[in-house]
Amino acid sequence: MKKAILKIGFFAAVIFLAACSGDSNPGYEFMPNMYRSPSLETYGENNANGMNALTPVEGTVARGHLNTFNYDETLEGYLNAGNMAVNPMENTDEILADGKALYGMFCEHCHGKTGAGDGTMTHVIYSAVPHFNDDKTIRRSGTPMRELTSGHIFHAITYGLNAMGPHASQITEEERWKIALYVQEELQHYGLE
Repeated sequence: MKKAILKIGFFAAVIFLAACSGDSNPGYEFMPNMYRSPSLETYGENNANGMNALTPVEGTVARGHLNTFNYDETLEGYLNAGNMAVNPMENTDEILADGKALYGMFCEHCHGKTGAGDGTMTHVIYSAVPHFNDDKTIRRSGTPMRELTSGHIFHAITYGLNAMGPHASQITEEERWKIALYVQEELQHYGLE
């Protein structure tokens, strides 16, 4: 029994010493790029394949990357948008139909089917939704709702106003212009003719 323990101890010592030899060769690596990947800077200019966090992903709604609307969310930006922004959408039946569908998805629950502010939202915070064809001049533009331009409407959709939150992350730039056109052509004058 002593000899067996002595033999086992001897072989264990030999294996231990052989394992701790001075050879520093790590052996072969199956996939070296998995062990030592290149460092990519998130906001760097020249990453692999030209991608970086500064380039919006195709098909997304990117903040601050608008082609037709460059006004900030201040009161001055709102007033400038109302005076200078021009809706690039053509007034066609197809675009109005798209605007109506988008209005139904994103706006109707608060503003109502005819823009009278009588949507299905009944929470007290949404009780003062204005009518799109009212005569009140208490708006931040100094004009009644029926005289708001497409720039005012686009700005309100983009940055929000009062209880209405911003919808820029949900609705593309083109869709916002379609909604603005629909509101101007169909709802601001609803029931006045």
